Amino acid sequence: MVSGLYRLVFLGIILAIIGGGLAFLVFSAGLPSIDSLKTYKPPLESRIFASNFQLVSEVGSQHSIYVTYDQIPPLVAQAFISAEDRLFWVEPGVNPAAIVRAAITDISLIGTGRRPIGASTITQQVVKNMLLDNHITFATKIKEALLAVRVSQAMSKQQVLTLYLNEVDLGHNSFGIAAAAQTYFNKPLSQLDIAQAATLAALPKAPTNYDPFLHPADALARRNFIIGRMLADGAISQAQADAATAEPLLPRAGAASQGVTDSGYFADAVKAQLVQKFGPDMVNNGGLVVHTSLDPRLQQAATDAVRDGLEQYDRTYSGWHGRVAHIDDPALATNWQKDLAKQSNPPGMRADWRLGIVLQAGGASAEIGSIDPATGNAETGELPLANMRWARPLVGGAPGPRPSSVADVLKQGDVVMVSGGAKLSLEQIPNIQGALVSIDPVTGRVLAMVGGWSHAISPFNRVTQAQRQPGSSVKPLVYLTAMEQGVQPDAPVLDAPFVQQLADGTVYRPGNYEETFQGPVPIFHALEQSLNLATLHLTRQIGLSNVGTTFQNFGIVDQMPPYYPSAIGAIDTTLWKMVTAYAALDEYGRQVTPSLIDSVTNPDGTVLYQAPGQVCDNCENNADPGQMPQLSLSGAQLADPDSVYQMITMMKGVVQRGTGAPAVVGISQPVAGKTGTTNNFNDAWFIGFTPGIVTGCWIGFDTPASLGNNQTGGNVCGPIWNEYMKVALANQPNLDWAPPPGMTLQQAAEPDGTMVTEAFKPGQAPGAQAQNALLGGTDNGGASATPASPGTTGPGQPASPSSINNALGGLY
Repeated sequence: MVSGLYRLVFLGIILAIIGGGLAFLVFSAGLPSIDSLKTYKPPLESRIFASNFQLVSEVGSQHSIYVTYDQIPPLVAQAFISAEDRLFWVEPGVNPAAIVRAAITDISLIGTGRRPIGASTITQQVVKNMLLDNHITFATKIKEALLAVRVSQAMSKQQVLTLYLNEVDLGHNSFGIAAAAQTYFNKPLSQLDIAQAATLAALPKAPTNYDPFLHPADALARRNFIIGRMLADGAISQAQADAATAEPLLPRAGAASQGVTDSGYFADAVKAQLVQKFGPDMVNNGGLVVHTSLDPRLQQAATDAVRDGLEQYDRTYSGWHGRVAHIDDPALATNWQKDLAKQSNPPGMRADWRLGIVLQAGGASAEIGSIDPATGNAETGELPLANMRWARPLVGGAPGPRPSSVADVLKQGDVVMVSGGAKLSLEQIPNIQGALVSIDPVTGRVLAMVGGWSHAISPFNRVTQAQRQPGSSVKPLVYLTAMEQGVQPDAPVLDAPFVQQLADGTVYRPGNYEETFQGPVPIFHALEQSLNLATLHLTRQIGLSNVGTTFQNFGIVDQMPPYYPSAIGAIDTTLWKMVTAYAALDEYGRQVTPSLIDSVTNPDGTVLYQAPGQVCDNCENNADPGQMPQLSLSGAQLADPDSVYQMITMMKGVVQRGTGAPAVVGISQPVAGKTGTTNNFNDAWFIGFTPGIVTGCWIGFDTPASLGNNQTGGNVCGPIWNEYMKVALANQPNLDWAPPPGMTLQQAAEPDGTMVTEAFKPGQAPGAQAQNALLGGTDNGGASATPASPGTTGPGQPASPSSINNALGGLY
């Protein structure tokens, strides 16, 4: 009988061995190779940095920062081991006791609908996340265990732990401990304390359930449990555990304070170039390190200037349209804090604005309840009528009279945007849009870019994407064409009625902004005062096709429409192209290619791209340490330097005596520039430059509409340009453009007799072309022309309204 029992036991053992062997063969078949784990690096987001190495943006399918084992703080690693796998250092990849315990528990859960509990070690989690799918079945758990044993035999514990801590999902699209430290605590991994390490270690079990933002109570309880585990494991002392447990959770999002603020338009432009150069997969997963030309100080100045200008225009012309919401609550006086807490901040609010709710409104002031963004404390403040007099209520869609009482604008329960402290000011986001871009003309490096009021409201970049008519800002290229034909800056051109029959039979009869004409005037004066008729007569003389060639060479259009309105800005182009053309003028006619990206390296430091303008010819093997670095500057010569210098001198007159004067108030450095105002005042431009920086501004509505009478480029864009450039030029020397060899600066007369300085080429002299035929006539470029008819009006007199057609081309 005993022998029979032995036989049964022996037979059972044999069958178990056979069954186990068969199961091993079945589940081992088709298992993925573990070789990929030995060389695995997680998909890494690319990081874009400003010129001062401040983070601009991160681009990737997931937020991850790879760290080596040596870069992992021991207490951070221990927090995860205590939480997830206390026997990690000694187990063979699986924990048999935990498997048995989990199996017994899971059997008891059959039919309850509850999810089976896990028994996965850290090694098993690596296998599941990186070699298998996350679908839990009996078969996949066996495969997971088999692979975990193989991994434990083939790789060191340090290698496995490094893989796990770089790949583990910790919520908020953050993978790995370094990315999570940034997301939750705005800290590098090396600066995490025990409590913060335990907070991260709480997340792998259930990243959503233990999210400290969404479920702070559960996250705190789980964190403190892990701190207790670390104490039990001997990783920390009782005093350390007590201090860590007493520490408040208080996580804060790292993204809010990390990057260069308000740089979304620039970042988008960089991303587009990266994808074009390297492809989307490399950009999203290759961990590229991208150094750019962005100057954070100037970017902030540009953002402030554009927003200040748009806000000023909006307050003057648009009336009140800024109510965010209205809350009807009979118990508003006691419930306002809860009511206000339910409101989300609208996108595009300025940093010093906050939401407030009107508690009382009437007479000379309103009482506003708000939450102090610095302290989080609820407070009330006074909004005086004087601080909201601009907020004219809309009547029939148009601004009405200025309010005589706060109650004309605000009602109890209105949710509005305010700024200030005890005395508040009413705020609103403008409907009008604007753009500004600033570049270094020597290298082409883009220093600042603002594509609209707020990237959060509209990522459409009005610097690079908005096709608008540039108006009179194209005129310097028309006059440059004349200079290249040997015309002097003081040569006379006729400012008188201009008539041209267009190809479709339409008679084109434009006028000047002032609706007057001055007769013969010096060319430089015609540019300073942006005289349309003089510009068109000059175009007729030098040839429309020649003007088109200049436009195309300077890149503002691919093909200029062969019509006279093109010469005064009736073309479609972008602020990006116009500023690029002006940069070439700043460089005496050398073509400038704007550059956003200085360099791109891969994660190991290999240089993948270097901007052409950033290559130093004499930096290596330079025997003379006192020799200045010399950049290798490329770019074709688009126009002869002498003619360009004449244009620069004439454009200095534009800001000294002409339409661009508002742009340079309070600026001592030499500036050259030109305004642009399109028909119906739809677009306002000012582009100006110094020897070291070129900046362009555009203002308008996304759907073209009039800015209002007399809203010219000088009046609207000039102050914005001025505010920005005062920051850009602060502490900069008063550098002027050096005349090319042989050029002379001589006195020439304005129409009123005032003497001004203009540039003359060798062989030219003031007054030498006084009798030249630049007063009209045939088009030397070959286009047919109808000579101007003098009509019945004389110089300085209003032109007949019926003779003026401003539907095409610029105004000013």
